[in-house]
Amino acid sequence: MDIGVWMGKKLLAHKLEAQNEKNPEEAWNLSRWPKNLSEEEDNCLFVASSGFWLGYFKLSKEALFNPRDKKVPYTLLFDTRTWTPIPKTPARRFRGFTYKVPSVPPA
Repeated sequence: MDIGVWMGKKLLAHKLEAQNEKNPEEAWNLSRWPKNLSEEEDNCLFVASSGFWLGYFKLSKEALFNPRDKKVPYTLLFDTRTWTPIPKTPARRFRGFTYKVPSVPPA
């Protein structure tokens, strides 16, 4: 199962810049765990920004949990080198995350 998040243009640019760093891994913090993520298959983090779905990162099989962080205790990890652009698809701004992501052929 894939999930989608909304990122500002600057934040997405920052995440993509990490592709050229020594450690290309980045994180996305969440207030609640996405229960539909699958341990058996690859999951993707789709990114919407400026009114459109733009692409996705493949999520790491590992995630972090910090019980002391009351606002965003869950952290998804992804390798920025897995960024896969998709055809721009309209997206309405949303908070948190969504399971309603564009259908794209597997890369």
